[in-house]
Amino acid sequence: MVSLDHLFQSWNYFRRGKGKRKDVQQFERHLEDNIFELQLDLQTLQYQHGPYHQFFVFDPKERHISGASVRDQLVHQAIYTILTDLFDRKFIFHSLSSRLQKGTHIGIDHLHRMIRKVSANGKKPCFALKMDIRRFFDNIDHQILKKLIQKNLHDEKILHLVGTIIDSFNTQNSSHSAVGIPLGNVTSQLFANIYLHELDMFIKQTLHERYYLRYCDDFIFLSPNEHHLKSLIPIVEKFLLEKLRLELHPKKIILRKLNQGIDFVGYVLFSKYRLVRATTKRRIKKRLKETYEQYLEGKIDANFMDQRLQSYLGILSHANQHTLSQALKNAYWVRSERVI
Repeated sequence: MVSLDHLFQSWNYFRRGKGKRKDVQQFERHLEDNIFELQLDLQTLQYQHGPYHQFFVFDPKERHISGASVRDQLVHQAIYTILTDLFDRKFIFHSLSSRLQKGTHIGIDHLHRMIRKVSANGKKPCFALKMDIRRFFDNIDHQILKKLIQKNLHDEKILHLVGTIIDSFNTQNSSHSAVGIPLGNVTSQLFANIYLHELDMFIKQTLHERYYLRYCDDFIFLSPNEHHLKSLIPIVEKFLLEKLRLELHPKKIILRKLNQGIDFVGYVLFSKYRLVRATTKRRIKKRLKETYEQYLEGKIDANFMDQRLQSYLGILSHANQHTLSQALKNAYWVRSERVI
């Protein structure tokens, strides 16, 4: 965990795409000295996490981000690499968030295959129950998270360091029960998966639900039986409250028939085709219009405009949205020839 090789390797991972940031450049000017000093603090258990700076991002809704210093982010990266190697192999196949070779597009492909199995390619009834956890990241209990990590990790020094990272952030003023992990840490998505792995195992091993996927704190069940899905709601609610001290979001418990469209991670699925969610389409059109205006004003070049267009066409390529894709190409394609 604290070897120089691992710390320098973690630095290389961390700085990817961040080379223009001033705080990264400043740390890198004296990189060796900074890493040697950090290693000594880690080895002697003198490392202390610094304060966070707060800011907001809008993608697509407003999110409160807590950013750590470059030094602390380097420690997060070093921890993340080690813990990912240990925990990722334990996660269920259909835990989709923040994992290699997973993600929304892979998840949608798997969900569509499940829909076809349950519905016999649209010939039989199929229902979907989607649930969401209320303020999930803000309510992760520190003590429960530490105990879950301790079940699989027994090195006291690493546990001390992991505990330091977890306790560096708290959304609750009372010290009685520390809760919350920051959205800005690379470790947070891994901690989230460790925390909700308990839910995954309960659903798969105790409830024996075959058709289940989870993307962070959004999860979905499929069944040909509507009443069966309804019966799962109080069971899952009780487990989350008693075992993880979490609550379901009452306004985001949604039960739908297949012919109404099954909405999950930005796409709406039917038995034989899928569409991009209407709000996603509106957001794509709005952002491309804004980007195109910046291009016409000379604030960005054609290459940047094309990259933005291609990224949105990539989203649409995972759905049956050929007409919309062609319309966006016709409206916003700005280069007469491709750059080789």
